[in-house]
Amino acid sequence: MSVPKNTLRGRRRTLTGGTVAAAALLAGGFVAGSAIRSPQQVAADAAGPGPSTLTTAVERRVLRSTVLLRGDVTASRTVDVTPSTEEAQAVVTAVRAGAGQEIRPGKVILEVSGRPLFALPGAKPAYRDLRPGAEGDDVAQLQTALKRLGHDPGAFDGRFGTGTKNALRSLYEALGYDVPTAGDQQALTGAQDRVAEAEDALAAARESGDRQGQGVGRAVERLERARRDLAALRARSGPMLPAAEFVFLPAFPARVAATRATVGAPVKAPLVTLSSGRLEITGGLNPGQRDLVREGQPVRILSETTGVSAEGTVASVGALVQDPETGASSHPLTVRPKGALDARLAGTNVRLTIETAASSGEVLVVPVSALFAAPDGTTNVVRSLPSGEERTVAVRAGMSADGMVAVTPERGGSLRDGERVVISRPEDESLTSAGGRGASRGEGS
Repeated sequence: MSVPKNTLRGRRRTLTGGTVAAAALLAGGFVAGSAIRSPQQVAADAAGPGPSTLTTAVERRVLRSTVLLRGDVTASRTVDVTPSTEEAQAVVTAVRAGAGQEIRPGKVILEVSGRPLFALPGAKPAYRDLRPGAEGDDVAQLQTALKRLGHDPGAFDGRFGTGTKNALRSLYEALGYDVPTAGDQQALTGAQDRVAEAEDALAAARESGDRQGQGVGRAVERLERARRDLAALRARSGPMLPAAEFVFLPAFPARVAATRATVGAPVKAPLVTLSSGRLEITGGLNPGQRDLVREGQPVRILSETTGVSAEGTVASVGALVQDPETGASSHPLTVRPKGALDARLAGTNVRLTIETAASSGEVLVVPVSALFAAPDGTTNVVRSLPSGEERTVAVRAGMSADGMVAVTPERGGSLRDGERVVISRPEDESLTSAGGRGASRGEGS
């Protein structure tokens, strides 16, 4: 019997619709079933993974015992400078170098009431105005500094003469300031007038035809005396270097360690603190660290802020002192860097790692927590094999430092660099510990 095509199509549609509906019901049942969980399953799913055994690798290296502390990077010499002026109220009019900045010889650091302050190379501190006619080591130091800056004074004899005046005038012109001058201009003018008068008197005496020559002789004496007085005044007059405008520093580059200078603000002491010389580090050892540290021990220097590191040695350890503000006691410590420190470290606080002891060579090293005491009194570690098995190895413990200990296998045991040892596992908490963990259940070597 033949079936109309339209009827077949209808049956196919009905069959297909029923299949899809059945699949949907099955899927819905699966989803519903998976969404239904028992309270026990919910609790199990919420719990974290169970405790596991922790292991670490055995290392072969030099074991070092260290002391950690903080230190401040400072220069070997600091100088407080507060320029004074003849003004009723000295005011800062310019700041050319801020805290932490390098300063070079002959460069202006700041201005007070329109006058400069600059540094010159010299070991002898500045303590007076350097004026024409002055003599001394500080004058010779000035002459040397002027020569280094390209202003030749001619002589280096420690006498402030014409060559030094000319060189000083040249320096101030290069800096862009009027050179200060010394001497009484009125007295100088008067001396010049007396020389002129004496010259006229001598000329008149010679024209008078004095046969005895007495008038000429007296006129010559007066002229010579007037000229000597004028020369003496001139020697004490001219370009000078006021103490308020310069400072001698023993080494360059120097730095501004601290400053209170603000444009428009009145001058307050100390206005600026300059640091000079080789950078070094100072810190304080607590009394418990003192017996571990001695002069000459190597020190690792690290600035966490800049990432700069360096090597040094312990230069000195002082007697116990007490901080008057905090009451804390410490031993002053000085660290001398090997070579010049990076200038970025000036004025910063750094971490110091002092090596107080080291093994004579490379040794096998494990954490102290890997050691445990067996019932027979031996010290052991537990090797964790790649297969998951464990082997107990008797060891002899040696030097310990920073939570690590040197070990040597005993009784034919085997322990090599890179192998792993157990440092913690769940059952350790219930066992007696000799090295930070309980006795192992493993046996063998």
